[in-house]
Amino acid sequence: MFSEIVAEHEVDRRSPILRTSGDLTVDRRFIYAQSAAADGDHAAAAELLEQTLDLAPHWAPLWLALAMAYEKTGRPDEAVAAFSRAAELDFEGELGAGLHLARLGAARTPAGAPEGYIRGLFDQYADRFETHLIEGLAYRGPGLLADALASLGAARFGHVIDLGCGTGLCGARFRASSDRLTGVDLSPRMILEARGKGVYDRLETGGIVGFLAREPARSASLVLAADVFVYFGDLAPVLAAAVGVLEPVGLFAFTLQWASDRDYELGPDMRFSHSEAYVKRVARDAGLSIALLEQASTRKDAGVDAPGLVVVAACA
Repeated sequence: MFSEIVAEHEVDRRSPILRTSGDLTVDRRFIYAQSAAADGDHAAAAELLEQTLDLAPHWAPLWLALAMAYEKTGRPDEAVAAFSRAAELDFEGELGAGLHLARLGAARTPAGAPEGYIRGLFDQYADRFETHLIEGLAYRGPGLLADALASLGAARFGHVIDLGCGTGLCGARFRASSDRLTGVDLSPRMILEARGKGVYDRLETGGIVGFLAREPARSASLVLAADVFVYFGDLAPVLAAAVGVLEPVGLFAFTLQWASDRDYELGPDMRFSHSEAYVKRVARDAGLSIALLEQASTRKDAGVDAPGLVVVAACA
């Protein structure tokens, strides 16, 4: 039975939380602890993980799981210590331990999620991404962007760049109205799924800001970012990079989660929210004018519409 469980968890070794420790005993205890946590028995998970620390004191996923168990059992100081240890061991930030520390108020809010964290998250999520997003979360980001642009009389586009294109949901929505469609995403497995749709003329794997920096100036009439900036706190670099590729009358359409007052904040869902005042200011500083900014929810969270924003900005 255990060999079947291990085989299931070793399907994708790129997923950092599922990588083996190299010790079968540690792997077995870790999987049992994860199972206990999934059943809601976080105290049992914490006890089992504590008993395993001596066998794998330098394995970051073990510390992360222990931190989560401590948090669930009302031991915040111990949770912070365990998250801190996980962050020290996870050099590329793949596990997001630093984000957890910021979420708990034990570290400064970062400018964004580490690329390694985003890549790992979506690599392991790619094969069930669309089902979960559409059926589980009632996701409607691409439709909201299409409606926002239509309300401004923007219906036909030359070169469209889809930032954080994922499996191609936004690309599919804009294919018919685009002469040329380019997608970019950090996750190779998401790009593989998008390629299978056959809706993009070109797909690239990599970070958004770096990709935009390499694109020819004034080469796009529309840049899209649907449910992407929830992994960005500071929007200034990406807005400035987008301005560099937009035609003089080009548009940048994107969605955000909404924050009422602070410029941006990291929520318990490990996603960033942004205030309207911040969006207006950072867009202006980048050389963009706001053509449309409306409150709208792109998805549900625990069955309730998550507060959000739809923004269309034009080159000023």
